[in-house]
Amino acid sequence: MIESLRVLCITVLTAVIIGVTFLSGFATGALVMHAPPSAPSPEATPLPDEEAQFQIFWEAWRLIEENFDGPIPDVRTRTYGAINGMLQTLGDDHTVLLSPEYAAIFGEDLSGSFEGIGALVKMREDGKLMIVEPFKGQPAERAGVQAGDIVLAVDGVTLQGLNLYEAIALIRGPKGTVVSLTIEREGVEQPFDIQVERARIEIPVVETRMLEGGIAYISLFEFSEPAPARFREALQELLEQEPRGLILDLRGNPGGYLGAAVSIGSEFISDGLILRERAKGGREIEHPATGNGVALDIPLVVLVDGGTASASEIVAGALQDHGRAVLIGEQTFGKGTVQIGYDLSDGAELRITIAHWFTPNGRAIEKEGLTPDIVVEMTQEDKDAGRDPQLERAIEYLKSQTSLRVD
Repeated sequence: MIESLRVLCITVLTAVIIGVTFLSGFATGALVMHAPPSAPSPEATPLPDEEAQFQIFWEAWRLIEENFDGPIPDVRTRTYGAINGMLQTLGDDHTVLLSPEYAAIFGEDLSGSFEGIGALVKMREDGKLMIVEPFKGQPAERAGVQAGDIVLAVDGVTLQGLNLYEAIALIRGPKGTVVSLTIEREGVEQPFDIQVERARIEIPVVETRMLEGGIAYISLFEFSEPAPARFREALQELLEQEPRGLILDLRGNPGGYLGAAVSIGSEFISDGLILRERAKGGREIEHPATGNGVALDIPLVVLVDGGTASASEIVAGALQDHGRAVLIGEQTFGKGTVQIGYDLSDGAELRITIAHWFTPNGRAIEKEGLTPDIVVEMTQEDKDAGRDPQLERAIEYLKSQTSLRVD
C-alpha cells in the first residue's frame, strides 16, 4: 500500500514539475477540458534526483506514524493533504485536486446547466469566497444574495481552508433542496444567514431587442457550443432592421468555449487576431479572425462588469484592442487561463492550468481583467429600483455619434 502511494505521489509531483502537453480546446470561467485516457508517459517516471529528494517526504510520513501522540488521519486524507500542499506552492487557485466526490459534481459543468443557486463566485487572495454576480432571476438573486457578499460558511460548515471547487461543491446540490449561506456584507455589522432554494440553472444563450433611437441590443449569456450559430442568426435578424448602432451585452457572462469566442469575435472584426495564447515554455499560438463577419462596420458598444469572465473577456479585449468597440461598465473578472483535467487512478481529478490568454495587443487577462473605456457603476440601489445606468450610458454614447443622429 505504502509503495503504491509512493509511486502515485511521485507521479503527481513529477507531472506538475515537468508540465503537460497542451491540448487545444476552450477557455472558460466555469468549465475545464479533460485529457483523453492514455498510457502513462515515460516522463512521469521520477528521475533519480527527484526520487532521492522525495525520500524526505517518506521520512516525515513514517516519523509521524511512529511518534505522533494523537489521532492520525487515514491514508487518503494524508495523501490528498500532501498533494494539496504541493499545489498551494504554485500560487494558482485554478490548479487543484478534486476528490472523487467533487470530481463527480463538476462533471456536469460541460452540460451547460447545473443544479445550484445561480451565482458567479471567486476565491479572493485572502481565501474568502466572494459572490461576483448573482445570475439575474435565479435563486441566489431572488433570496437576496448580492454582488460583493462574502460566503463564510455553507450549512454551518466553514469555508476556511477550502479551495474554490470544494467551496462550490458545498453550495451546489439537488434542485428543491435548501442551502444556508452565512454571509458577511459590507456595511452590516454581523454575519447573517440567507436560505436559498436550489434549482436547475439553465443558462439561456442569447437575447435581442430593439431600443430607442434605432439601436439594436444583443445579450450573450455564455459561449457554449451552440452559441456561435445562435448568435449569428440573432445578429442577422437585428441587422435586417437596419439599426444605427449595436450594444453587445457581456455582463455576467462567465465564458465557455474558446472556439465560440473566436467565432463570435470574428462577427465584428474582419482580420487580425482575436487573442494570443501562451503555453508552457513561452510557446505562443495566435488565433486570427475567421474573416466572415456580418457586423463589421456598425457602431458598437460592449457592456462589461465584474461577471464578464474568460471567453467573454477574450471577445471584449479583442474588440477594444482593434478599436472596434467602446467598453462601458465596470472592471471585468480577470480569468485568463485554461485548465485541463486529468483523472487519477482513484477517481480523483487533477486540474492543471496549462495556458494563459492575452489580448491581440498582448495585455494579460488573468487577475488583471479589462478596464472599460467609460466606467459606469451599477449599484445595488440601481438594481433594486430596476435602473440600468450602464445600458443608459451605452444608448447615450451611440446617440452622440454623428452617424447616429436621431431625427
